[in-house]
Amino acid sequence: MTIRMINQTGKRNGRFIAYEYGEDLFGRLYLDKFSGRDKGRLTDKWRLNDLGALIRVLDTEISRREEENYERPNY
Repeated sequence: MTIRMINQTGKRNGRFIAYEYGEDLFGRLYLDKFSGRDKGRLTDKWRLNDLGALIRVLDTEISRREEENYERPNY
């Protein structure tokens, strides 16, 4: 699954952050963070042991991005 957030303010207009998460072949959870303007580049990777850890990391990351004026598009 993917969560994509776009900044639509000031100089950073058009930049996005995307969080892709899921389960790998070995049953471990992963979270990958991509950022960029047109094409994204992988900036961070997390390998997590349980669902609680995934939710905590996502909550922290999304809260941080909301403070920088990133929003989820309405589509």
